[in-house]
Amino acid sequence: MNRASRYVIVELAKHYATMAAALIVLFDLIAFMTEAEDVGDARYDIVDAIVVVLYGTPALLVDLAPFVALLGTLAAFASLDTTSEITALRAAGTSRAWFLRTAASAAVMFMLLIAAIELVARPAHLQASLLRMYETAAQGNPLPDGGFWAQSDSTYVNIEGLTDAQRPTGIRIFALDEHGMLQSYRHAERAEVQGPRQWRLESLTEKHYANGAPIRLDTRAAASWSPVWQSESDIYALTVTSLSIEQLLGRTATAATALDERVELWRRIALPIAATAYAMLACAFALTSRGRGGKAVRMAIGAAAALVLYLGEQVTVNAGILAGVPVALASLLPGVIVFGAAMALTRAAP
Repeated sequence: MNRASRYVIVELAKHYATMAAALIVLFDLIAFMTEAEDVGDARYDIVDAIVVVLYGTPALLVDLAPFVALLGTLAAFASLDTTSEITALRAAGTSRAWFLRTAASAAVMFMLLIAAIELVARPAHLQASLLRMYETAAQGNPLPDGGFWAQSDSTYVNIEGLTDAQRPTGIRIFALDEHGMLQSYRHAERAEVQGPRQWRLESLTEKHYANGAPIRLDTRAAASWSPVWQSESDIYALTVTSLSIEQLLGRTATAATALDERVELWRRIALPIAATAYAMLACAFALTSRGRGGKAVRMAIGAAAALVLYLGEQVTVNAGILAGVPVALASLLPGVIVFGAAMALTRAAP
C-alpha cells in the first residue's frame, strides 16, 4: 500500500467514524423515544429503557454498516474534492479504478471490524429483548428466577428457561383431578417448538398418581404435546434480529418453514457485499459530480440515495421471494445491482 492509498484510507476511516456516530445517535434517539412510550408499564422505568437502547446499539451499527460505508465514502471524497486533493491525485497519475479499489478496500476493512462487533451484538440485543419483556410483564418475573407459568383448567405448566432464544427448557406439567389431587406429573429437559399447537418434549419423565400417591413411572426419549395456552399467545415473541448467525443456521437447518430466519441469515451474509458496493457507488458518484454543488448538497443527495437504496433493497428482496427466487439469490441481488451501477458511473466519470 503506497502513501497515497494510506492517506485516502485514513480519510475514509475518519468519515466512516463520523457517519457511524451520527447515525447511531439519530437511531438511538428514535429508539429511546419509542421505548419511552412504554415507561411505566409494570416495572419498566427510564433506566431500563436506556439499557435496552444501549444494548441494542451494537446490532444497530451492524445493520447500518452499508449506509455508513455509503455516506462515509461520499463525505470523504467530497472533502478531498473541496481541498483539490482529488485533482492533485489525478494529476499524479491515479486512475478512476484506483479510487474505486481504494474505496472498496476501506469498506472491506470496515466490514472486518463489523464482523467482530457482530459476535457481541446479537447476544446483547437478545439480553435487551429479554430485559424489556421481563420488566413489562404484567404477571412479573416470567423467566429470570421462577420461570414462566401457565394454567388451563386443572393443568399447570412451568417452564424454567429458554435457550437458543426460544427453545424451552425444564418443562414441568402438573395435571390435577376434579378433587384437586395430583393426577400426573411430567418433566422434560427441553422441548422443540414445532408449531403453535405442537411441541416435542425430549428426555421425558412421567409419573401417575392415585389419591396423591405415585402408582407408575414412565420414561421416554421424546413425546408430542399440545400446549395448554391459546395458540395465538407466545411465551416470548423475540425477533430474528436478536439471533446470532449460529442460531439462524441452526433454525434454518431444522425447520423447512423458517422463512424469516433464512431471510435474516442471508441479509447478514449479504452485508459485506452491500457495504462494498455502496462504497464503490459513492466513490463513483463523487468522481462524476466533482465541482458540482457543494459538500452539503452532495451529502443531501447521498442521504436521499441511502433512503432509495434501502427501500429498493426491501422491495427487491421481497419481490424476489414472492416470485419464487431463492432467498440467497434475492438477498444478494441488490448488492450486485448497486455494484453494476457503480461500474457504470465510473466509466462515465471524467
